[in-house]
Amino acid sequence: MLGSLDSATDIPGPLAGALCGDGARGFLARLRGEPGLVAFDADGTLWEGDIGEEVFRALISEDRLVDPPPDPWAQYTRLVKRAPAEGFAFTGRVMRGLSEADLREVSNRVFRRAIERRVFPEMRWLVRELRGRGWEIYVVSASNRWSVETAVESLDLPPARVIALDVGVAAGKLTGEVREPIPALAGKPALLQAVAGRAPDLAFGNSVLDLPLLLSAALPIAVGSVSDAPRNRFLVQAARREWARLEIPVTA
Repeated sequence: MLGSLDSATDIPGPLAGALCGDGARGFLARLRGEPGLVAFDADGTLWEGDIGEEVFRALISEDRLVDPPPDPWAQYTRLVKRAPAEGFAFTGRVMRGLSEADLREVSNRVFRRAIERRVFPEMRWLVRELRGRGWEIYVVSASNRWSVETAVESLDLPPARVIALDVGVAAGKLTGEVREPIPALAGKPALLQAVAGRAPDLAFGNSVLDLPLLLSAALPIAVGSVSDAPRNRFLVQAARREWARLEIPVTA
């Protein structure tokens, strides 16, 4: 249980080395209050790394894509730098013809190999705490939904609470028809509003692609892994906005 806010010792142990910022008091007070709706970005927020990219790399290296264009990874990286939503949509289109079963199998294997050990302990604790207090929890991500659904199973979150890059399915195979809006930038709060029916009370994100979601929340919380150099620029911007921050130490 959380105590009063009279001293630094009132920060729950799992967050003690990470929670900071002018908004921290308000966040802790809200956490102690009535349950509400909370939205988390996934990659870089719940865990270090990007499960969508890791799975896409695996699909390419294992020759799982049915009819890929030349050098799909290079095409993706060029697109995502220029226009992130276009890059994310490209991965969905390129997965045309892939079976849902195969995508889930690769996602599960990649998660166990590359992501599971990198789930932030602070976020694992926080999701469990919010769930136990009766909060309505959503994960909103630009990675494909099959991979994100697989990953959040480790946090005991059901697939119905995942809002992620979605592609049409026919006879168990992806059609390549990417559903819009893409869950990046303004697409994140728009999709959350469509599914949950309202804006979040709390929102957690780690990049500028999460800003519209964070700004839609009553209380935004910036998340990022930090090291002495270079300083996390997104967290610096969040500090200037006087937001609560979870500055998660980097471990080798």
